[in-house]
Amino acid sequence: MNIMKSLLFLGILIFIYYQCIRYYPYEIPWNYHSYFYGFVGAYLLIYYFMNYQQLFVYKMFHNIQEAHNKPLYDMNSTSYKENQIQGIKYNIALKQGWRCMHCQNPILQQDIIRHNIHYMKPLQFGGENNIDNLGLKCPQCSTFSPY
Repeated sequence: MNIMKSLLFLGILIFIYYQCIRYYPYEIPWNYHSYFYGFVGAYLLIYYFMNYQQLFVYKMFHNIQEAHNKPLYDMNSTSYKENQIQGIKYNIALKQGWRCMHCQNPILQQDIIRHNIHYMKPLQFGGENNIDNLGLKCPQCSTFSPY
């Protein structure tokens, strides 16, 4: 029943459009023809999916709803933790003047991922466990220094 109503509605729209073109051919700009043909194509595509691919449409809308309801950052996700670490590295590099804390080589912003966070004064030698005791070392210094 609904299938026939939707096809009848589309047929009536096409008939009205045809009559308008027939009686007023020069008053309708050509770009409106492409808009109407695009509308008919989209209508038929939606009609096909809603009637013959219902499982696909259901899964698609279900995935859209899940993505909408999921928080931007999940506290347990790795992307949240990586972004948090990158933010800490950025703040430490800014505090150090964008230089390695050991060899004083410059730290480029695009290479900050490769740099490692180290304690300035290690915990076993009485260093504090806070951000003021952290520093960035380049990959070479991280490999050769014991702390």
